[in-house]
Amino acid sequence: MNNEPLRFGLIGAGGIGAVRARALEKSPDCTLTAALDIDPERVAGLAGTARGFDSQQDFFESGLFDAVLICTPPDTHRELALEALQRGLHVLVEKPMAESVAACREMIAAARDADRILAVGFNHRFFKGVEVVRRAIHDGTIGKLSWIRAFTGHTGLSEFKAPWMYDKKVMGGGTLMDNGVHLLDLACHLMSEIESVNGYVRHDFWNLEVEDNAFLHITNSEGVVCDFHSSWTEWKGYRFFVEAYGDRGMAGMYYAPMRTRITTVDDKGTPVHTQRNFFPLDIFREKLFGWQVTVVETFIHEFRDFAARVRGQKGPFTAASGTDGLKACLVANTAYESSESGQAIRLPIVEDNA
Repeated sequence: MNNEPLRFGLIGAGGIGAVRARALEKSPDCTLTAALDIDPERVAGLAGTARGFDSQQDFFESGLFDAVLICTPPDTHRELALEALQRGLHVLVEKPMAESVAACREMIAAARDADRILAVGFNHRFFKGVEVVRRAIHDGTIGKLSWIRAFTGHTGLSEFKAPWMYDKKVMGGGTLMDNGVHLLDLACHLMSEIESVNGYVRHDFWNLEVEDNAFLHITNSEGVVCDFHSSWTEWKGYRFFVEAYGDRGMAGMYYAPMRTRITTVDDKGTPVHTQRNFFPLDIFREKLFGWQVTVVETFIHEFRDFAARVRGQKGPFTAASGTDGLKACLVANTAYESSESGQAIRLPIVEDNA
C-alpha cells in the first residue's frame, strides 16, 4: 500500500464515534471517507466531507474505504467485524472488543483467514503518563518489576447515556467491561503474559445484574503481581491510576488531571530521588476544551500505529491487537468465574496471532 492516508469508514456516529471522527480530521495518516449510523442527523453532524449512509449494505458496497472503525455497542462488534473482514477490509473496533470471549476468538480467526489487520481501541496506552510508566519499566529505571497497583472508577449510572451501557447482554459485564477493561489492558500491556486471576465482584450498591465493583489479584508467569480495583462508586468522579514498583523504585501515573511520579533509590536504605511531571499544557487545554482534546490526541497516535501495520511496516507497535482485546476480555471473564468459585483460576495461553 502507498503512503496515502488510510481511508476509514466509521460505523456508529454517536458519542465516541464523533470524537473518533474529530481525530480522523486531524490525523496525517488516516482520513474519514464514509459514515454509517441509523440516525442520519448524527452522520450529518460530523465535520468533514465523509459520505453518510443509513444502510449497512450500501455502506459496505460503496468501495469508499479500506478499513472500518466500529463504534457501536459491543454486542454488535462481532457481526460488523466479520462482514468487514470477509470483504477484505481492515478493522479497528472500540473497547471492549466484544461482549464475550467466544465472539473475540471468532473475530481473530476471521482476521487471520482474511489476512487483514484487526485492532482494538485501547487508547489509554497512548496517555503520556502511561508511556512514562512503561518506559520506566522497560529501561530499568525502577529496576526489576515486582508489582503493580491499579485503580479506575467513576460515579456509575450518572455517567451512562443509555441503559445498554450497563446491560450484561450488550456489554458482557459491568465495571470490568466498561471503565475497567481499559485498565485490564494496561495490566496485560505492562505485565506481559498473565498467568492467573483471583477475582471478587460486588453488585450490592446499584443492585444490577452486572458488578459495580471488582477486585482482582492478577499474576504473570514471572511472579509479578497486580492489585486491581475497578469501580462504579467512585464519588470523586472519573479517575484512574497505575503504579509500578520495582526493586529500585516506583513509577506512577494519575488521571485526571494527568500527572506522573518516578521515585528511585541508588541502594536499599539510601535517600530517594523523585521526579514529578504535571503536564500543565495538557491540563490547561482540558480546562478550556474538555477531556476530549486529550482523547483525540491518543486516537491520532493509535491511528498512526494502525496505518503502519496495514502498510506492512515493522513494529514495535503500541496500539492493541485483536489478541490484546481477547486477553482483556478473558481476564474479565476469568475474574467472574473466580468470584463465583472463590478460587484463583489459571488463564489459557493466548497465541499472538492477530
